[in-house]
Amino acid sequence: MYVSPVWPQLCRFLRKGIMIEKQSINGKEVWLKIDPYHVDRSNHNIIPTEYFTATYYLQEPASADINGEMIKDEDGEMKLFESPVAALSYARKKVEKLVS
Repeated sequence: MYVSPVWPQLCRFLRKGIMIEKQSINGKEVWLKIDPYHVDRSNHNIIPTEYFTATYYLQEPASADINGEMIKDEDGEMKLFESPVAALSYARKKVEKLVS
């Protein structure tokens, strides 16, 4: 698992539960956004009820006009992660393959 050595400087909390981390991947700046994704279950004793999604940006997402690319599963559906750390780690590995 990769953990950025300068986490506090690179990680910005935009609002509760949403995180964007700037990373240098293969010499390029990339922003990884982790969002909570709530799942309503008929039985609230079934866990987890919250997952996380990951989106990457090749430009700083400073405005709503900049669209990122959501990480998807092998079926092209939104990939859900059980923790923000898992989402961040998977997104980084995925982007490392895309950015050269």
